[in-house]
Amino acid sequence: MNANIESTSALRRKVTIEVEPDEIRRELDRAYNELRRNVQMRGFRTGRAPRNLLERFFGDQVRGEVIQKLIRDSTDKALEEHELKPLLTPEIVTEETDLTKALRFSAIFDVRPEIEIKDYADLKVPAQTIEVTDEQVASALDNLRERHATLKKVDDRTTVAENDFVLAEIEGFADSKPIEGAKLGQRLLEVSPARLAHGLDAVLTGAQVGVPASATRSYPDDYAEKDLAGKTVEWRALVKEIYRKEVPELDDDFARDLGETQTLEELRGAVRKGLGEAARREADARARQGLLDLIIERNPLEVPQSLVEREQHGIESEMRSAMQAGGMTADAAAERVREAADEIRTRSEKRAQSTLIVDALADQEGISVNDDELADRVAALVTQSGRERDRVAEYYGHEENRAALMQAMRREKTLEHLLARAQSETAPSEEPAPQ
Repeated sequence: MNANIESTSALRRKVTIEVEPDEIRRELDRAYNELRRNVQMRGFRTGRAPRNLLERFFGDQVRGEVIQKLIRDSTDKALEEHELKPLLTPEIVTEETDLTKALRFSAIFDVRPEIEIKDYADLKVPAQTIEVTDEQVASALDNLRERHATLKKVDDRTTVAENDFVLAEIEGFADSKPIEGAKLGQRLLEVSPARLAHGLDAVLTGAQVGVPASATRSYPDDYAEKDLAGKTVEWRALVKEIYRKEVPELDDDFARDLGETQTLEELRGAVRKGLGEAARREADARARQGLLDLIIERNPLEVPQSLVEREQHGIESEMRSAMQAGGMTADAAAERVREAADEIRTRSEKRAQSTLIVDALADQEGISVNDDELADRVAALVTQSGRERDRVAEYYGHEENRAALMQAMRREKTLEHLLARAQSETAPSEEPAPQ
């Protein structure tokens, strides 16, 4: 194996590797010998199939597996010999994969920058006073009642009103032809502009049960939903049933029905406590981020390209999933992500920078997470996952996922440690308090 190392930037490395023919032959021989021992071919006893037949029937599969193994083993060997530690898994670019000639490829990666964090031990962050108002408690109780509301079929009228729930079918047409992606099969819909896109609430409001209704709407050329953009759409709806939402009374019976309290006053106390705990978590999160921002400001550093790209992919995926969960189509969500490219890039760079800074701080402060702490966190995640318990347990059964969780826990622990120290004294800080 021959390896050539290039530094294409301060942090980026390109290792070009060419595997020697003898090594390729040895690996091919090993692969075919292993295959011969396990494969059964008609007319031959196990372990007796000739090499030429194995090559004929399994050649592509064997070559693919051999290439992957040689790339993996050669890359690991080259990195170890040259004491290179990639920040993330290297990107492999193949140049020659005809094993009768050669195997040549490049491993491209970033190395972790050498970071020494300075000027952070003296930072002070005033602890915030948490206060839960009566208005916040009342609002939370209203939301709780809304979550436990029930739907009752309406029998005393047949005309749909705003904020009704209806069992209905809707389909959009342009030039009397159905529009792909503009059909809602029979489903329960809340007739509200906050719940229905494309103005469909106006189509349903005033409709009669069992009577076909229609309304026409025009959409601009730059409309987010591409199937509707630039079109005049005739929406046709058929309402099958109307329901009204009934919210439970706020009383002792409601408190008992929730199963954790016996009286309304106990429920108010539990809600107030929960709001206080949530407010404290949010305040601590803001303080940790504010403290981290101050540390980053005092310790500017070059961020590896691969780390920024990983964070960017993660943010884009989070955005698409959130928008699709809110009812947006995949195409519309992808378009919104493209429109936010500059903002996403900025957020990605900040996330990547934060990751490097916190990891360096963890090293300097000697912060670690032990196996017992990891096991407790995994157990909590599995317990909290409800019906997904088996899937979550299986996920954290893989070593790489447990390692990623341990790293995330180490970062959390580091920021909590720094915040506790920054709030340990009440003297006013020379730095502005994080917002």
